[in-house]
Amino acid sequence: MPAPVPDLRALGVEIARLRRERGMSIDRLAEASEVHRKSIIQIEAGRVAARISTLHGIAHALGVPLTELVAPVCARHPKTAQKPTPII
Repeated sequence: MPAPVPDLRALGVEIARLRRERGMSIDRLAEASEVHRKSIIQIEAGRVAARISTLHGIAHALGVPLTELVAPVCARHPKTAQKPTPII
């Protein structure tokens, strides 16, 4: 079964919500996360799939665990897998 498509819009909404909740501008988040301002805008708009290293930097700058940041991406996925996929 193919992997579900990630909800990039939900991720962007969550990042924007956390940023605003902390009183951060896009420029301030970009500086703190060492991610280009244009990338933050694209991610918040749900137009791009960010690399894990980018999301890690954003999560760190927002002061949240990466798992909390990306939780909305997976929230709508069915929980069909019982066992973790083995790494080959």
